[in-house]
Amino acid sequence: MNLEAFPADPGLPQLKIASDPGLMREVFREYLSPLPGSVHHIQDCLLSWVRYLPGVRCTLQYTLRLVESGTGRTQNQWVSGVIYAEDRAERIWRKLRAAHAGQEDPRAFETFEPVSFIPDLNMVVQVFPYDRRLPTLPLVMTRPSTALEHQFFAWLGPGDWHPVDWNIQPIRYRAGARAVLRYETEIQDAMTGRREKKRFYVKVYRREEGEQTYQVLQALWKRAEAGGDGFTVGRPIAYLPGLHALLQEESPGTTLGELLLQNRTTSLAARRIARALAIFNQDGVATTRRHSREDEISELKWAGELLQWACPHLAAEVDRIIGAVVAGVEEVPSGPTHRDLNPDHILLEGDRIALIDLDFFAEADPVLDAATFLAHLCSMPLRFPVTHDRVQLAARAFAEEYFSHVPRAWRGRLPLHYAGATLKAAVGFFRRQEPRWTEKIAALVKEARDSLDRRLW
Repeated sequence: MNLEAFPADPGLPQLKIASDPGLMREVFREYLSPLPGSVHHIQDCLLSWVRYLPGVRCTLQYTLRLVESGTGRTQNQWVSGVIYAEDRAERIWRKLRAAHAGQEDPRAFETFEPVSFIPDLNMVVQVFPYDRRLPTLPLVMTRPSTALEHQFFAWLGPGDWHPVDWNIQPIRYRAGARAVLRYETEIQDAMTGRREKKRFYVKVYRREEGEQTYQVLQALWKRAEAGGDGFTVGRPIAYLPGLHALLQEESPGTTLGELLLQNRTTSLAARRIARALAIFNQDGVATTRRHSREDEISELKWAGELLQWACPHLAAEVDRIIGAVVAGVEEVPSGPTHRDLNPDHILLEGDRIALIDLDFFAEADPVLDAATFLAHLCSMPLRFPVTHDRVQLAARAFAEEYFSHVPRAWRGRLPLHYAGATLKAAVGFFRRQEPRWTEKIAALVKEARDSLDRRLW
């Protein structure tokens, strides 16, 4: 990842160093304390995620490439650093140190001490899986807890099953927010000796939002089991409030993004996805979550402010686009809405289409889903080796099919919502620190403007 032209922030002057992966590699070499018996050399440092509130705080997530002395084995290690405008970082570090941070399960830590403090940067450093916002994460990294194992075997059904081995791999992590772990195990029936391999996922949350997601998944799963058309979800296994952890069966399949990258025909797949989404958006799944017009406007303004700060040369254009979208957003009848839909969140397996990652599911304007999906789909050439023409062919097929299965009035809201969704997608290029992110954000700002001018849809 490349933090080119990271904007200066007078309130957080240490960002100049913290945002430079080369400088931070040397800082981490100096300040990260190896655990007893661990001898790892930091070979490289990448900045992979940024969560930022200008002038107040910044969370930076790094991926360190480690080489084990003696064996030469390499591994990646996530490390997060949080910096604040005042001395809050040091106070947090002292509090964590007094609480013996990372001692919940020492087996979860293999490389460095879980928590450090870098005085010159006023930065608290956390070594994965330690995360003060996800305190149960170390407890599920080494082996299942008793409660988790009990729920897993209850899910398996009849049989005297016992685990032979566990393999736990972290799949996704956002410091301070959530983590996804893949659990693979070989189990054996004590009565018959029969062995099977099973795989499921454990998502660890900061608070109780995982319980709401579990309830949504239960409703969607029951709908699919009852013969509901269009889509399904991975079977929810359990929610463990003591661990803030959601257990879910794996959903097999291939994403539309993978099909595009494999240079396979995608128009039919895009149409199948469109039909499934149209059914999903008009379904009767109940939820207490609401994403109102005011909520959407708040998100748009936040995205606009961050883009204006990150790319001052685009500030006036971003302001005009956000103003036009905000002025045009209407209060409309709501429906079930994924709210984070991108090509990686829909899996195709034979005749089956599965939706994943429903943490933001809410009653909202359903057209937000189509717009968000299209914005991520159409930005793929800026991230991956896929041509603009191939992506556009899939996008056109999706839009044509989707809007033929929903109320006619929905079609008129697409240009507006696509412009807003494209600016939100542009924020992701900054937060992921994509190479040449300023140039790519400029391209997406132009895309948003073209959508408002009705040149795209």
